[in-house]
Amino acid sequence: MNKTLQQKNTRYFLIWLPLVLLIGTTLFYFLMSTHAHHMEEEQLELTQENIWNMLATGRETLPFHITGEYDLEKGNPVQADLLHAQRDTSIYYPASKEWVPFKILTEQRLLKGQHYQLTTYISSREITHLVIKVFIADVFVFILLLAAIVIINRKSSGLLWKPFYATMKEVNEYDIIKNESFQLPTQTGIREFDQLNQVITTLIGNVTQAYRNQKQFVENAAHELQTPLAIIRSKLDLLINSPHLTEETASLLADITAANDRLSQMNKNLLLLTKIDNHQFPDQSEINVSVAIDKLLTYYQEYYDGALPQIRKSIQPDIHLYANTSLLEILINNLINNAFVHNLPNGYIHIELDSRSLTIENTGHTIEGATDRLFERFSKGREQSNTTGLGLSLVKRICLIYHFDVSYTYAENIHRITVTFPQS
Repeated sequence: MNKTLQQKNTRYFLIWLPLVLLIGTTLFYFLMSTHAHHMEEEQLELTQENIWNMLATGRETLPFHITGEYDLEKGNPVQADLLHAQRDTSIYYPASKEWVPFKILTEQRLLKGQHYQLTTYISSREITHLVIKVFIADVFVFILLLAAIVIINRKSSGLLWKPFYATMKEVNEYDIIKNESFQLPTQTGIREFDQLNQVITTLIGNVTQAYRNQKQFVENAAHELQTPLAIIRSKLDLLINSPHLTEETASLLADITAANDRLSQMNKNLLLLTKIDNHQFPDQSEINVSVAIDKLLTYYQEYYDGALPQIRKSIQPDIHLYANTSLLEILINNLINNAFVHNLPNGYIHIELDSRSLTIENTGHTIEGATDRLFERFSKGREQSNTTGLGLSLVKRICLIYHFDVSYTYAENIHRITVTFPQS
């Protein structure tokens, strides 16, 4: 699933920043631990130097043993290989009943002709506690820093991308059909978004002008074509009613009239398709599809005057759809008319309607060519058909507008077209 730029940016921060902080925390721990051990060495050596200096100044009253501080012994009680090297040991404290870990260092010197060995102590536990406390404080600071960076990044990203989302809102709400003016802010405070707004404003202005020009051309062309077509039809009617008309001439005039009617219907359908593509049917209302189908069937029965195929109906009452009334009537009319025009003698039409779909089934000749192109413009099931080849194309375009699914199947001279309604 696609994420917003802000979400992706935050995700990268959450992936890489903790890793960087973890590496930094680990490095800090090792540096701090190394420094703590170096501090132990320095303290042990400093204690050694202070005690030797006191002995050298002749302080005979200096005690030879202080628990946890130092041990001063005459002679060589400690092996030579243990001298000058730090060692670990533990001292038991009866008062607290516990063993306390220490670091010790033993040095040997000759004072007043006598060999002395001095062992100094420093508590390892205190150093360990110090390292742990500083490390915990460091982890807490790093976590606080991580949270602060993520929060600040989200807040700053939201502020920085605010002009972009404002632009997207304006573009999404713009409706080219309403013929509204469109102008985005030219000063957003961010140069890149200023340039983006300028480009989008120019682009939408060009698209709007192209839409207006196309719409005007289609309307003018359709209007201008209707006039000569009407004149041709009126002249043909005069010729047909002429008393000197021969049978051969009448046949030719009938063909011309049929072609003229087909051209007029094609002009109307092309204009309708263009209007549909340009979304010039914005008005919508709740339509009773069951009643609309019954009305159309009544009209066909009156028009054909008994020459109809057998009609079978399975129509559930009160099936409602929310759509443009004209477009829905065109869709139903084209489907039913297609079933009548392309039927066989003594054939049948079966119309089935429920809340999920509308299915129209009819007998008919085999489709010539690819059936997957049946809903394209000027595509016909049979080349010798006198139809314009635009009926099912209109059906397809209307289905796309209202997110209906339309499908076609054919088997054993039975054609089936199903329009599936979206389910809420």
